[in-house]
Amino acid sequence: MVSLSLQNMYTRRFMDVDASSLKSPIGIVGLPGIANVGRIAIQTLTSILDAHHVSDFFSKDLPPRVMVIKGISHCPKSSIHLYRAAPDEPHDLLCLTADFQPASGNGVFEYADYVASEFSNLGVKEMYSLAAYEQGYQEYFGSFPSPPRVFVSASSQNLLDKISQVDGMVATEEGVVVGANGIIPSWAASVYDMEGACLLGETMGVIKADYRAAQILLEKLTSLVGIKAHFDVIDTEVEKVIEFIKWAMDEIAQKGPPAGDDSSPSDRYIG
Repeated sequence: MVSLSLQNMYTRRFMDVDASSLKSPIGIVGLPGIANVGRIAIQTLTSILDAHHVSDFFSKDLPPRVMVIKGISHCPKSSIHLYRAAPDEPHDLLCLTADFQPASGNGVFEYADYVASEFSNLGVKEMYSLAAYEQGYQEYFGSFPSPPRVFVSASSQNLLDKISQVDGMVATEEGVVVGANGIIPSWAASVYDMEGACLLGETMGVIKADYRAAQILLEKLTSLVGIKAHFDVIDTEVEKVIEFIKWAMDEIAQKGPPAGDDSSPSDRYIG
């Protein structure tokens, strides 16, 4: 079934979901961004949990590009998957990812409102986004090989306190989260009376696909929301990231950092 919403979002539904059938559902968002951390996290999560494909939706504000894989094309889209919790797990999960983020400011807010409205209608009271926190070389290499830290911000002190109890979570003191990964949970909290939080996995911009940061985000998230899952399926990709970091450390030790690198975290975190 295909429908057109009032916000010019074209939606294709593959299954009907009755909100009353869901167990205290939580919304999880991870869109493409720095090192593709959020998207990798959601794709890994939905695959491991064998989540059900609920819907795709299409926005006119996504880039005008047709995705082609092995000769098969499709328009850029966003997808929502549903994981129904095991009897001993407290929450169902509604998981969102996409091929791209919206291209304009207006598009981001329209997109955020659509997502928040859809999740609200399904009874979601908490929304988490998974994205990236870009560090400078000196800061990032200084903590390696320890696991990446996860920087968190939340819509309320109660939620921030809850998240901060998980080992390895660091409250973000100040800054700006740019893009839909930052706006969606905040919009959901501001307009739809949800709780919203942003979890940012530590990475470097030169890493194109940071499975290491995505894996730590998933480990922290599932611990936080009480879902049992193991993410060793991406261990091989994580090892590739670790090898790249070691190579980059050697290169920079010999040649110095690229021009323009200030070796300090920006005050703008593009998820």
